[in-house]
Amino acid sequence: MANSQNSSRLIAPIDTPVQFDAPQFVALDVEVDLFLRVPEGRQSFNVDGSGLTVAVLDSGLRTTHVDFAGRVLAQRNFTSSNGGNPDDASDDNGHGTNVAGIIVANGLHRGIAPGASVIPLKVLGRNGGSFAAISEALSWVIENHTQFNISVVCMSLSDAGNHTGDDDLINDDIRMKIRQLRQARVAVVVAAGNHYFEHNSQQGMGYPAIIRESVSVGAVFDAEEGEFIYRGGSVAHSTRAGQITPFSQRLHPNINKETRTDIFAPGAPITSSGILNDQSESIQHGTSQAAPVICGMILLMQQLFLRQQNELPLVDHLVMWLRHGGVAIVDGDDEDDNVVHTGLDFIRVNALSALDAVKRHLRKRLLFDHLMAVK
Repeated sequence: MANSQNSSRLIAPIDTPVQFDAPQFVALDVEVDLFLRVPEGRQSFNVDGSGLTVAVLDSGLRTTHVDFAGRVLAQRNFTSSNGGNPDDASDDNGHGTNVAGIIVANGLHRGIAPGASVIPLKVLGRNGGSFAAISEALSWVIENHTQFNISVVCMSLSDAGNHTGDDDLINDDIRMKIRQLRQARVAVVVAAGNHYFEHNSQQGMGYPAIIRESVSVGAVFDAEEGEFIYRGGSVAHSTRAGQITPFSQRLHPNINKETRTDIFAPGAPITSSGILNDQSESIQHGTSQAAPVICGMILLMQQLFLRQQNELPLVDHLVMWLRHGGVAIVDGDDEDDNVVHTGLDFIRVNALSALDAVKRHLRKRLLFDHLMAVK
């Protein structure tokens, strides 16, 4: 059970994706793929996430969708939705299906790691959820990650807060479980939060993204898309690839290097799988969509490392490779919106460079092992 530190927290309501009963847009997501060089990375390094599994703690999944055929290894419901049936993680919102599709879709849409498997852990109902449910779901992952080869956990959720540190979370139940998973080399990827405007453009992130043992993700646009007006009050008057979205929370290392926003990824707008039928589509904006992009990237990186080393890499190394292989973006150089900008450099992901960073590390490790063998 969650302790008193998180039992009083509330999960921010999740937005419902726009749903279509058939594909309306380009396959998931050509603009994301081209911007991040994802297809080039998959082909160059012969990776697609095969053999690995992501656990998605969200509103559930339309498990029968063609995008997930044959790759839903298990499901679990930690809410009162679906009659409280613990074995029914059906998605009554659409958020979880959109998120999972970004990671592993391989049908009408194609995710970042289309060969990976998925396990939906329903912690959010149509009207929200509890951190107690999230704590229970993390315990389930701890108990079952070896059996199902779970190497990544995706949490596109937040308390809507704007925290700059985690020193007050030393004994926090969820933090301890995220730490335990990180020690087991399972990356827990968390959306930074969508409330930058509401917090008066002050740096910070939501909980649990602020937990240093998580991999925190902010959102950028992936192309010129025109104007967007968001429910929280932020407005992007115009957009272009690499701009930080006006809603995305952010925390620079000069505020707190231990809990900084680790990486940025495309999060607006993202086309993915839908819940209306088994061939439906959805589209959504948010750091909730950026986090699964990074989940997919981590699956590709883990597969590349695992192939040579027969073990998963340290999560510390995954974050290092994402950042070293990333592209510097300046918050405020070309953004055209109604928020105040920090003027600071952040890092957004580049798929090809991140995979190349893994390859360089492996080469150095092989050379070191060879030199040690010679001695």
